Amino acid sequence: MKRAVLAVAFTALGLIRLQAQDQPNTVSLSIEEIARRAQSRNLEILKSRRSVEQARKDLLGEPELMGSRLSVGGGYTSGGSGSSGLYGQSSLSLPVTPQLSLGGEVSVDDSRQFGEELTLSVEPLAPGRQTYAEEQNYRNAEVRERYLRQRIYFDAEQAALNLLIRDMERGLAHGTVELEQKKYELVQRQQELGEASFQDVQDQLVDLITARQSLFNSEQRYLTDWKTLQLLFAPSEERIAVVPISLDEVLELLALRSIEAARFEDAGPSSEKLENLRSELVALQTELKVTPSWRPELELAAGLAFPDLSPSVSLSLSFSPDQLKRDEREELTTDIEIKRMEIATESYTTELQKTLGGQSIAIVEEALVSTRVQKDRDGIALQEAELLYQQGRRTTLELEQLRLNLRRTEILSFQAAAEVYRAQGNYLMLFVSTRTD
Repeated sequence: MKRAVLAVAFTALGLIRLQAQDQPNTVSLSIEEIARRAQSRNLEILKSRRSVEQARKDLLGEPELMGSRLSVGGGYTSGGSGSSGLYGQSSLSLPVTPQLSLGGEVSVDDSRQFGEELTLSVEPLAPGRQTYAEEQNYRNAEVRERYLRQRIYFDAEQAALNLLIRDMERGLAHGTVELEQKKYELVQRQQELGEASFQDVQDQLVDLITARQSLFNSEQRYLTDWKTLQLLFAPSEERIAVVPISLDEVLELLALRSIEAARFEDAGPSSEKLENLRSELVALQTELKVTPSWRPELELAAGLAFPDLSPSVSLSLSFSPDQLKRDEREELTTDIEIKRMEIATESYTTELQKTLGGQSIAIVEEALVSTRVQKDRDGIALQEAELLYQQGRRTTLELEQLRLNLRRTEILSFQAAAEVYRAQGNYLMLFVSTRTD
């Protein structure tokens, strides 16, 4: 049994020493500073920002002239009648718009005969550059970044609060181990005096082992939450530490966030999915608008040959079954109706989330009130015990136990306040589309 005590003690001591070592380049920040820094240094946000920039470039597109084509060729001809020789030619095509293009061609042979021609081609029925898909991608990327930034902000706040709670729990666990160790030493002396049995010693030893195991578990939880906080930031040499705050300071944060949440009491909630569905609907409606029932291929071309300046004009009209777009329009119309139903479903879901979010806040607020009442009771019990101790009617160990009880309820109150703060953050996530930081 004693070996088990020593094993747990040495393991916990190793973790304590690991945390006691000074971390290089450690930066202590407030909860708000941590949340702001996470928004600017989180790896997922950096990737999302890059996606927005790329989507913006795709939306702007390349200039039409970037699609210009230049070709150069030449060769040797040999005819049966003895006509042969070298020749060279080059052509250039400049697409000004999808409906308009300029062209030119130059040719020369070994007899130094030059020929030049300038052409202009117009396709009046050709569609312009379609950008609804790029607009949708850009909109979705922008929405994702906005929601991700807000989610990372709230996650960073909670990670900081969780780490503070874990640190409090470590302190409580240390105090409990010290108290149980004192009780164990006391019961050993009582056994020597014949005032305690062997079983009493064993029972107290079990309590001591349990306390040390709790200390070990609290150290593990602290390390896990410390890692969670650090991983909110892109890899760097800095390590983030949280500036401690009191329960009263957390309650002030709750009051401020309650005021902000009240602003959206009559506002319609939204979500990343809902905003994306709406942008998809706009894209489908735009595509339907630019899709005619029939789109024939009509081309007008005019040219001018040099040096004799002989003009040329041509007109071509082609028809094929695939130029009929009725099936495409019907499919788009069906997709639009389905998308509207999806939007209605998601809107209903977000309304439910708003209702449930408000109820969740009320529930955790009640839990906070309950823990604060218990904290006040434990505070009164400690004050009464301190008076009785002065009268010799309470022992030092009893006072230490009551102090630990008060510390435990203080931690529970802090934890309950952090839970209210988390519920408020989840509620505000429903209004990212209308919130301004």
